[in-house]
Amino acid sequence: MLIKNATIFDNDFHIQEWDLRVSDGKISALAAWGELEANQGEEVLDLKGMTLAPGMLDIHIHGAVGMDTMDGTEDSLEAISRFLASKGVTSFLPTTMTMGFEDIAQVFKLKPTLTGANMLGFHMEGPFINVTRKGAQNERYVRTATLAEMARYGEDANVRIITLAPETEGALDFIREMSRKTVISIGHTDATYDEAKAAIAAGAPSVTHCFNAMPMLQHRAPGVIGAAVQSGIYGELICDGLHIHPATVYANYKMFGPERMILISDSLRAAGLGDGTYEFGGQTIHVVNDVARVEDGAIAGGVSNVWNNMRNCTKWGIPVADALRMGSLTPAALIGADDSKGSLAVGKDADFVVTNEQLDVLDVYIGGKKFR
Repeated sequence: MLIKNATIFDNDFHIQEWDLRVSDGKISALAAWGELEANQGEEVLDLKGMTLAPGMLDIHIHGAVGMDTMDGTEDSLEAISRFLASKGVTSFLPTTMTMGFEDIAQVFKLKPTLTGANMLGFHMEGPFINVTRKGAQNERYVRTATLAEMARYGEDANVRIITLAPETEGALDFIREMSRKTVISIGHTDATYDEAKAAIAAGAPSVTHCFNAMPMLQHRAPGVIGAAVQSGIYGELICDGLHIHPATVYANYKMFGPERMILISDSLRAAGLGDGTYEFGGQTIHVVNDVARVEDGAIAGGVSNVWNNMRNCTKWGIPVADALRMGSLTPAALIGADDSKGSLAVGKDADFVVTNEQLDVLDVYIGGKKFR
């Protein structure tokens, strides 16, 4: 397939007037307008006036359209995958909850073939968290991080991220060992600045949903955020306008920069359905005016998506190029997928969104095939 006359965000997120060729699901050529000639029988798309942007990666998403990762079924992951693709998200990490071993193990056994967004593995959020910062996690299942539990899940569990509280018993030893195999992210934590720094030194390169379920950033107690910024590690942020004030989003962008700030949705099964009452990790969640809360009033996950959150960022003073990077290449880099995902470059997967000046999702291509 040859796409002609589009403007394209390149690997450095600069706008280029390029044509793009897709071969075998990969981007095989990029050249200035008019320099690529169509091969005999090749499909040609003229996208004059349109822009190609990389598909988003959501590395922290629990569910959507009535389905949840913890359902433990391929049908649920398929529904989530298709919902994400329709919203410009082309890759994702289904995210587990703080639940019992058997429930989590059932999820990790899934190896589905999906027709929407690519599944790149799993994000294990909990159960190795601090119960005082549980948020919407179920405290009944909170437990100590152990290598023995991880071994029970098996080598093929494909856990790409583990969120844990580094101040809990045995967590630092766990980080030192598990960080050789997967990304450790500091979250649902009551860690001090010094405890967070110790976790980073042990091998934790990221923070889970910055500001939520952790101590505040204060001038004499910088906490997890201060440690993360000073150390130059990654930080997720839920930019739905509800979890984090827009001014704080902008401040976080200035502190972390587009190469380290990661846009996530943290979305629940309520995403795409609207207000109502739902189940989440064995708990009841009420969504009112697009805000999800558990029974005790604590704010839960989101009901938005990364493309929409990226658009929000552009309305709050963040340049489009940086907002796109934070939803695509930056999360891909964190999980080591940036060799094939996250930007438009020769040799990478042909995962892209056809958009316009308003950043509407017009069409989505995954592996060079139009999502339908």
